[in-house]
Formats: sequence, structure tokens, C-alpha cells
Amino acid sequence: MNAIDMRNCLLGDDAEIGPNVMLGYEYPGWKEPLKLGNRARIHSGTVIYADSIIGDRFSCGHNVTIRAECQIGDRVVILHGATLEGKLTIGKGVKIMAHVYLPSRTIIGDLVFIGPGANFLNAKLPMRESGVKGPTIGNHVVVGGGVTVGPGVTIGDNCFIGAGSTVLQDIPPNSLAYGVPAQFRPLPEKFGQGNDPKQIFCGLDLWDNRPDDYTWMDEEYPGKA
Repeated sequence: MNAIDMRNCLLGDDAEIGPNVMLGYEYPGWKEPLKLGNRARIHSGTVIYADSIIGDRFSCGHNVTIRAECQIGDRVVILHGATLEGKLTIGKGVKIMAHVYLPSRTIIGDLVFIGPGANFLNAKLPMRESGVKGPTIGNHVVVGGGVTVGPGVTIGDNCFIGAGSTVLQDIPPNSLAYGVPAQFRPLPEKFGQGNDPKQIFCGLDLWDNRPDDYTWMDEEYPGKA
């Protein structure tokens, strides 16, 4: 079966939708259709719930799940097998690699990179204490592969989190953090003052050969020179 179910989706122009994709999945109590911007590219097996809003030039890998009430900015990439549990916010120009888990109540800023296999958490005492609060990630942050970020943790702007780290405390802006549990120090000069906008905004998918229109160069975003 190669069906594409988008009966509950307001889809923008120039979209490429793979087989066995469900856009605007209806769950009990849903209210609004999924709103998906222009030039979306969504690979097979992906399910995106109703009540979410996703910006232009969204690129999505195979078998991604995005649940309800997600607010996702322009030019966001989410690769294969990632899960977004709904009720979260993602800024523009964010790259989320394969097999990442983002729980509800997570906030991610602009021009952020999240490496493969990263796991974010939103409950300190699951099944023992009520209430959830996901991590808050600033702008121009790099989270390395296999990182675990604890519930309620704030990572400031222009931080670099080393691969395999477990972050259980807040990390101030312009820091390098690594280890289990992660410790931080001032970000070395060689790490620069933010992620490269060209690498973030262009080449959304290694397999996407559509030319970029470079409209991002005229836009305002944190850290623009």
C-alpha cells in the first residue's frame, strides 16, 4: 500500500510527499488541521498529528513521528526515526538527526544542531511525581550524538555539548560541556561564536538536490552578522 493520507492537512505549495505518509492524524479531541508550509519534503512512513504548525522548507526523513501541538519554524530538518511527543516549540534552521527523542514541553531555539541518538527527558521522578518540564535549548547550540539532557535543564546560547554527555544541570551561554555528568567551562575560541547559517539553511537534505533560493540571507535571526 502506497497511500498518502492528508485529509486533515493544509499543505503549502511545491511539496514532495513519500508513500505511506499520514498528515493531520486525527486523535481524540483534535481541533485544527495540520498546517504545513511551502516546499515540504517528507519521506515514507512519517506520521504528523493535527493541531501542529510547521513552517516552509520542512525536510523530514523516514518513519518520523510528530505528535500534536508542535510549533516548528522554517527550514527545519528532522531525520529518520525521530520522535517528537507534541506540545513543544522548535525555532528556524534547526537540524535534528536520526533517532532523536524530544518529549513534550521542550523548547528549542534557532540555528540548533542535535546529533543522532540524543534523548531529552521531561520528568525527574516519572510515575512518582506529577508534572513534566522538558529542556530549554538556546540559539546556536550544538548537542552532540548520544547526549542525554535532563528534565527542566536550560542550555544557553552558543553552547557546545560533547557527544555522549549527560546534562543534568543548567549550562550558561558560551560554554563547552562534556562528561557524565557533564561539567562546563568557557567555550574555547576555536569553537566560534555560533553555527554557520549557510550550513544550517542550505543543503537541508543530502538527497535533496533542489536549489536554494537564499531568501534566508534577507531574514532576521539571532546571531546574524
